[in-house]
Amino acid sequence: MDSNQLIVNTLESWGISLYTGVTGGGVIHFLKYLNPYKRDSFNTTEFLTFGEYSAGFVPLGYYLSTGKIAATVATTGAATKLISCGLSDAKLHDIPAVYIVPVSGNSTVGFSPLQDSTHYGSNIVEQLKAKLPDSVFILNNQATLKETLVQAKKQLDRFKPVVLVLDNEGLNIISTVCKSPYPNQSNVFKNTNLDSFITSFKETIKGKRLVLLVGEEMARYPDAIHYTSELSKLLCPAVIWSINGANAVNRDNPYGYGYVSFGGNDKALSLINALDENDVLMILGACPDEYTVNFNKFPVAHTFFIGNIPDAYGLVDNSLEHIIESKYDHVYAPLDLVIQKIIDAAHLLPFENLPFESAPKDLNNLPFAFARDNYVDMVTLYQKLDNWWPARSIGIDDVCQAYKDRQYVTQRPNNNIQFYSLYRGSAMGGAFGVAVGAKLASPDRSVFLFTGDGCFRLFSGSMGEVHDLGLVLFLLNNETLGIVEQGLGKIMPDVDNERYHARLKSLDYCSIARACGWNAEILNTDLSNLDDLLDSMMIKNKPPQSLLIEITVDSLQLLGSNPRLKNL
Repeated sequence: MDSNQLIVNTLESWGISLYTGVTGGGVIHFLKYLNPYKRDSFNTTEFLTFGEYSAGFVPLGYYLSTGKIAATVATTGAATKLISCGLSDAKLHDIPAVYIVPVSGNSTVGFSPLQDSTHYGSNIVEQLKAKLPDSVFILNNQATLKETLVQAKKQLDRFKPVVLVLDNEGLNIISTVCKSPYPNQSNVFKNTNLDSFITSFKETIKGKRLVLLVGEEMARYPDAIHYTSELSKLLCPAVIWSINGANAVNRDNPYGYGYVSFGGNDKALSLINALDENDVLMILGACPDEYTVNFNKFPVAHTFFIGNIPDAYGLVDNSLEHIIESKYDHVYAPLDLVIQKIIDAAHLLPFENLPFESAPKDLNNLPFAFARDNYVDMVTLYQKLDNWWPARSIGIDDVCQAYKDRQYVTQRPNNNIQFYSLYRGSAMGGAFGVAVGAKLASPDRSVFLFTGDGCFRLFSGSMGEVHDLGLVLFLLNNETLGIVEQGLGKIMPDVDNERYHARLKSLDYCSIARACGWNAEILNTDLSNLDDLLDSMMIKNKPPQSLLIEITVDSLQLLGSNPRLKNL
């Protein structure tokens, strides 16, 4: 029997039939054994999709009302924190309840997995143990699974809540061997020996191709676009970038091959997959997180990492050597200073690396998928907005379809708008607070937020306080947790899609927004009212009022790539 099915069956034997929470990541294979909740059904094990913060309290009310135990399920990262509020009250009121959370597998240690629960990330197991020293049970071994569950049941019988930690990697294999993450010896160049670095770098790239991977640390420098443009002009490298690193690259950079990995462009992904011993990689402040490198190592001749944040996230012992298969050098210095040094050296005596050809105009290989009738075509919408963004704008992508699809469609950065996605904790709805903060800090700049109907449930109660900020919120209404539903169709094609637990009820989002003091409109599926809505945002000398634009989205319109699926 599959380990997850054994867990479900065991909990069912304890009388647990109600689960609630949000699907995704490390719990999808557990939840596929649960029926979706139906109000009129009885004597069946069911899962109710419900926002994590509220879901954490459901077992408390369930027990007080019936004397029966219920369970809450959430992915790691921010979601575990949300359900922990209910977990605290369960402890403080001696209410037996089950909380089920997954953790990152041993093989991901040092590779910055999404919702990182290792000791490099949230270290979530130790956090949970601090709250419940005797009630956190790690399910990581088939041989000991039954006995561990017996111990958990003893705690429930003592009126204590328990946390069942799913280590899917451990449950799927008998033993896990953790490879040493330090295979090579590296050089470290600091601010004081940059001349030595220039000499080494110039010699290393002689006769080889150079690839620049631009990350978000680079994007924090005021003149980042200038520096990456000048470097490209002189060395003719292939330039690729992470989701946030795009803000450090000029749209017109002739060597820009696109976004990598999650939502990545085909040309950039092909380039990454074709790297070999004839290439040298320079990483400009990029984190090797799951959405950037997807647990892959770089099979190049030599890698130079340029970073100036001590103990930055993604580093192991202050190094990226664990993701490199060959020679590795680390340069500790301000990134703009390092790049200027290279530029000066190239002006003095040209480097002898092999130049890349200019990137093609279209960075994808296939035509975009179409939306069905009576839905907004997101390709057309993203392209129209890409041609419209006002100068100095800020855009925030929530954990929804937009943060995968927008960059795939637009392909290159936009010089008028900086787009950010704080995706590593995978906190649905968190982007709303990010957008509010951006607007409060820069009231003279236009701030736009793309969010989903699932994310909306996590922040809508706070909309009233910012009705007069002048925020613009694009709400993608596809009546589903889109990232999950699209992914599970590929991961578990033989599972009934009801057991994806991804469907959502469509709400009257515009009325909710208006009740909070916002303006709100539904975008016509033919985009016939788009220009009027865009014009209304730009009217000068009127009191600012926040605006929600509801977009009817086809959940079957597959656009941006999601390489993470192979990890699940």
